[in-house]
Amino acid sequence: MSAQMPVRHLDTLRPIAALAANRPHGDRLRYLAGCRCEWCKKANSLYENARRQARARGEHNGIVDATEAREHLLYLRKRHVGRRAVHAVSGVSETVQQEVASGRKPKIRAETARKILRITVQQCSDHALVSAKTTWKLLNELLEEGFTEAQLAKALGYQQPYLQIKRTKVLAITELRVQRLHARLMA
Repeated sequence: MSAQMPVRHLDTLRPIAALAANRPHGDRLRYLAGCRCEWCKKANSLYENARRQARARGEHNGIVDATEAREHLLYLRKRHVGRRAVHAVSGVSETVQQEVASGRKPKIRAETARKILRITVQQCSDHALVSAKTTWKLLNELLEEGFTEAQLAKALGYQQPYLQIKRTKVLAITELRVQRLHARLMA
């Protein structure tokens, strides 16, 4: 039987006074705990002014419904943009993505939603697997035009004189290389 880590619940969070006890004056947390010295009032004022200015610029970062972000993550997944690619581009952790996509996290910060919604399909990883249909459609067009498999393999950078491309799934970078080759040869 393994030892389990204790679960931390919201009702076990420390009171704000305890959190602020070791903070220096001039820290907003001290102000929230009740200190009204000049430094703490100034820290709170600076924080509130910065928040007001951010809201005026449209940079609201309150809690928002996660439905639109969830739908976008699912859309990206259907198009082979995975959690690692989303994390690399947006900085949104893989854990948060999973919780949003599964519906376990119904509300998120507005900035997190904006980061997720900015991701496009074009930002997928080079090594993501995509359907080979488009790739083989283009290759078959080139073969019908009279190019040999050996010529195409050489043009794609393969050392062997045959196409080493699967029929079901290919890497996104392979699809891109075939698209470029097709455009160049058919021009």
